[in-house]
Amino acid sequence: MKRATSKQQHDTVYQAAESLVTRIFNDVVQESCVVFVGAGSTTERSKRDEGFYATIKKKAAFPESDSEPSFPKLMEYFCDKLDGGHHNRLIREAISYFERFSLPGEENRSATMVSALLAEIPYFNRFVTTNWDPFIERELDVLVPVVEDRDLAFWDDKKRQVLKIHGCITRPYSIVATQADYDNCMTQNPLIFNKLKDLMATKTFLFIGYSMRDEDFREVWDTITRLLGRFGKLAYAVDPNLTAEAAGFWRDCGIELFKTSDITFIRCLREKLEKEGLVPTRRFLDFLHCQRRRIVSFHVKLNQSSNGGVVSAMYQDGLLHELDDVLSSIVLGTKRKEDYETDLSQTARIVKQAWAADNFIETAYWSGRREVLERFCDRDDSTIPPFFHPSRMVPIAKFVKG
Repeated sequence: MKRATSKQQHDTVYQAAESLVTRIFNDVVQESCVVFVGAGSTTERSKRDEGFYATIKKKAAFPESDSEPSFPKLMEYFCDKLDGGHHNRLIREAISYFERFSLPGEENRSATMVSALLAEIPYFNRFVTTNWDPFIERELDVLVPVVEDRDLAFWDDKKRQVLKIHGCITRPYSIVATQADYDNCMTQNPLIFNKLKDLMATKTFLFIGYSMRDEDFREVWDTITRLLGRFGKLAYAVDPNLTAEAAGFWRDCGIELFKTSDITFIRCLREKLEKEGLVPTRRFLDFLHCQRRRIVSFHVKLNQSSNGGVVSAMYQDGLLHELDDVLSSIVLGTKRKEDYETDLSQTARIVKQAWAADNFIETAYWSGRREVLERFCDRDDSTIPPFFHPSRMVPIAKFVKG
């Protein structure tokens, strides 16, 4: 009986994820979706009783008889009681807390799991977060997140961008923690909130990693909705513990909630993207990794003392370089389907030019790169020929000395 109940719950969660994917799929593919990431998708994924909030509450000896305070009110209580209203002790606690997640191991994997999955979806290129930790930008390979107004000088519309509206632990003075900080953050960094206003006016927002029942999220939402009032677009959020009461409340506030998890939603979205041919399947990526290992094994044993050895070595260089570029771009989500097709067209042109110039070395090398791109664009999982014919100048399965 329990198994049936568990399966029903799984099916319900997955159906909710499918429904959300259906609602926002076109916005995602058109790169019109902004992901707003909360701590529940990073450091607080499995920290119900020992997370940062609970840690600060315990160290501040917050009265158990009092009602549960919001996050900013608890941070203010800690600062007032233990540091005379200053932030120093609080920031030190935050640094120590986040350092635990920076070390290799289970805690790091848990904190970076969602960000790593998001990074693999090339159609997500704008991220907003209230998180202080640096893990989102690291997984997305964003070197300079926007933390302060002056960072907007380095905003690049052609690249992924992370907007951190409550500061970052790598810049302790930027942290927005207490109730007073929340009240003043819009005036301290007005350009950041202008950028947020622009995103809200033109993009579809998706919230993940937030407990929609927490008062601190209401503080965040009230802050950003004051920018546009009722002219903002309908936003969406995932909440695995959704209640009918919360769904109705947030719908009236401009957010439609879906009872599913961040991981389930992302996986469901990826399945849809794979089905549409917009991203490769995991199986095909495993094939490419396997082929790379295979090509390396041939490459290290290759004797380059003949014409066949030289051109095959150059061809294998091309194979390995393109396999590395494709696999890394998948992990980082830096290229879309049309980008790979453009690369293939340019590479084919280079091969043609090298052949016309009787440059056998360049022909072999770029033929290797073209071979990988052709297979990737066609999702061809047949074995890649590891050698190159020295006179016919085509990929071959067996070595010809020449």
